[in-house]
Amino acid sequence: MLARRDAEVRTAALVVTQRIVQQSLEHEVTEQLGGRRERRSARLVAWVCRRCQRREQCRFRRNGHYRRVLTVREGSIVLAMPLVKCVCGGYADITWRTIDRRVRYWLDISLDSVRRYLTGVSHRLVADAVGTAARATISHLYSWRTLQRVAENAGRWRVDLGACPRFVILDEVYIHVHGQTLVFLLAIADDGRVLAVDGPTTRTIENWQRVLETLTDGGVSPLAGLVGVVADGDSAIRNAVALVWPRVVMQQCVWHILERVASAVAAEKGDGAPEVRAIVMDAGRIFLHDDPGPGALQVARQRHDAFLVQHKGSAWAEIVRRAFHEGTEYLRTPGLARTNGGAERTVREFRRRSKTMDGFKSVDGGRNFAFIWRLWQNLRRERAQERARQTRNRTRATNLNVC
Repeated sequence: MLARRDAEVRTAALVVTQRIVQQSLEHEVTEQLGGRRERRSARLVAWVCRRCQRREQCRFRRNGHYRRVLTVREGSIVLAMPLVKCVCGGYADITWRTIDRRVRYWLDISLDSVRRYLTGVSHRLVADAVGTAARATISHLYSWRTLQRVAENAGRWRVDLGACPRFVILDEVYIHVHGQTLVFLLAIADDGRVLAVDGPTTRTIENWQRVLETLTDGGVSPLAGLVGVVADGDSAIRNAVALVWPRVVMQQCVWHILERVASAVAAEKGDGAPEVRAIVMDAGRIFLHDDPGPGALQVARQRHDAFLVQHKGSAWAEIVRRAFHEGTEYLRTPGLARTNGGAERTVREFRRRSKTMDGFKSVDGGRNFAFIWRLWQNLRRERAQERARQTRNRTRATNLNVC
């Protein structure tokens, strides 16, 4: 029963798709040449004769069709491609808007391939899944080539960054490009929007400065309402922020501070030593405050001074001393996050997607992928928010009806 129903739906979808594409092609011909019995004029059309290079409408006539097979998501359809002939005997060189020249797969195949690929599926699994659904053989490189082509064309667009967030999280993701270890520089808004993915590149002040300047050009700056930056304590980020956004406060991620404390203690005491957990807990009491009220900063300073006295001369005491001001900035700036945890989910998504690739073969390939991935990630977020909004509206309407 289910197999028969699936076959009926697939057949109906193929018939509808074939009819829509065919009508669109005929409409393009009518748009240029007019109706079949309509008188033609000397006005110029968008097509040109391959032999005489003339473009007057009155020189062209319909001259039958030729057969072309196009693969769509439900299967393959057969199209009758219109032929247009000039009075000199040559044929018109037609650039169709409906389907591209010499393309075997329609737009829905490309969208399905790129969508599956961006979710973390390998090239071969994408080709198998899409090919099985379309009952056709699809190259395992089709998804990658489609993504690269879309990114190269879309790279000319100016992408709107949206409203300026209150704070921005800056982080990086390591990746291999042609055997070389590079990074993607990520800028993520406090509401989860991916503002920038720059790279593959290196962790330098100049590269971070370029990212921040790009954000400034897109409307993300202190003048637009930006208050703070949350980062892992990288000196390149700190110096770049001081150059581009000197009035923005810097919050060092508390989680990274405690990680460095744990590493310093483990290096001296041993990984399994009980002192590691105890010292990290003491350091956590300095930086972690669930109620960042007026007295929290004073309490943090008292615990900081006591920690330095207790662990005087140790490497972890020096780490706490140097990170204290930036690690407690969220106590001075209401609404500022104390960790870059808001970006961790996005960073994990990026790592999960890039891990199956085992790196990139070229810098251009990585850059194109990052461009499309950022757009796709933000689109997923917008759709999730829209679904949540619709669910709330339905729940509210149901409650009103019950009342």
